This record gives sequence, C-alpha cells and structure tokens, in this order.
Amino acid sequence: MAIQLHSFVTSAKRYFQVESQAHHITGIFRKIIQRNNTCKGSFNDVNGDYYECEQDGTITFYQAEIPDAINPGIWTYIVYECPEGEEKVFPDTAIDTSDICLRELFGGRKLFKVAVDIHEYIKYKFSEKEYLEIELPFDWQNQIGRRIANLLVEEFKAFKSSTVFANKQGKEYIRAVLDEFIQIALEILEKRGTVEDFEQAQLQILNKIKVDDIVNFIVEYNDYRIWQVALPSKSKAIEYAFNSALNVICRMK
Repeated sequence: MAIQLHSFVTSAKRYFQVESQAHHITGIFRKIIQRNNTCKGSFNDVNGDYYECEQDGTITFYQAEIPDAINPGIWTYIVYECPEGEEKVFPDTAIDTSDICLRELFGGRKLFKVAVDIHEYIKYKFSEKEYLEIELPFDWQNQIGRRIANLLVEEFKAFKSSTVFANKQGKEYIRAVLDEFIQIALEILEKRGTVEDFEQAQLQILNKIKVDDIVNFIVEYNDYRIWQVALPSKSKAIEYAFNSALNVICRMK
C-alpha cells in the first residue's frame, strides 16, 4: 500500500523520524541548488526536495510553507524496508523541524556545530567545510587538543587523497590506524600530556599495527605513479606503509 510522505508517494518502507543533523541540512541544500539552480534565485522559489544519505540510511525532506503543504519544514527519517501493506511513519513531536538552518545557508552563512566527538569533527572538517563551521568537542578545546586534532585531520586528508587507500585493504588500514591514534590521543589529553607525547605514540602504534595487507597491495600494484601522488606526505601512517613496502621490494631484489 503506497503512502504519501511530504508530497512524495512511497511504498514498502517504514520511516522513523530522527533529529536532522548538519550533514542532512547541507545535503538537502546541495540537492536543491543542483536540481533547481536556485543559487541565482531566492529561497522562496523552492517548494520542496529530498536528500538520501546512504551512509546512515536516512532520507531528509524539505517542504516549503506554501498553501496545501503537508508538514512544512525539514524532516529526517531512518528508512527500513517492510512488506507491502505494512508501511508506516513514526513521527517524533519533540524534534524541531524548522527550516532556519536552511535559510541561513541560502543567506550565505555557514552552519555552526560543536562536534559530538573527535570522529565527527574529523569527518565534517574534511567533507563539510564548505557549508559548516565545525568546532571541536568541548574537552578538546585547548591548545594541545587543537594541535593533536589538526594532526588527526591531516592524517585523514592524506588517506582520502590517495587511491591506494580506497580499496578494502586501504580502508581497513585507515580504520585501524585512526582508531588507535584517536584512542591514544584521548589518553594523552586526559593525562595532560603534550603533542610530542602523541607523535611518539603514533610511531609506537605504527610499529605494532597490522600492515601486511596494505603493503602487499602496494607491492603488487607497484606503479611509480601511486608513489608520486602519495609521497611525500604529512601522514605518518602513509609514510610508514610506503616505507614498509619499499623494504619488501628491496628484499625481493
């Protein structure tokens, strides 16, 4: 049985309303601009649109406050498949659905958000900087915390700029490295350590982390162009992976 949701007809799905996050707002903003070319027009020219985020399994609707509009504002739902005839929407009346944030973006202002944790800070700092002013979590807002956070962001940026780390082995290496780096960073901040403590700990982590899979991939894919693109790098983890691969190549010769 098809149901109507914010002027869209849908079937075989259930919708659980959740609070709209910054990336949902910027996502619907980009979608509106791309689809309606409203960058030269007015926010009032937009009647509605939607944005699907595969990463968290959500869909965000924007419905302008126009005559006959059903539930105007910004609404985000987690979407689940369901048998036909069992479609249902589970709203949450405690969630704010105002479009103020979207209006700010159309007015040329960035959204301001304090990150929930360092993982969210790194993700937004890399992918949402065009429209979002992201601030560190409160317990990172000190001189040492900011400097360590910058090092973590540089690691993430370097990983994302190299195709070597876009495959399965690379993603596993990224996840393992960043998880270990973040964990030791939290411990150092808690103990009121220094940036030098963190940098030393990075080297210790890299010396014990599993690196065989990504090294084997670099060796098997031994194309000088990936070395040119990846090196030199601000990332200790990338330097370590490629140095390990170079050691293997030298032994083979």
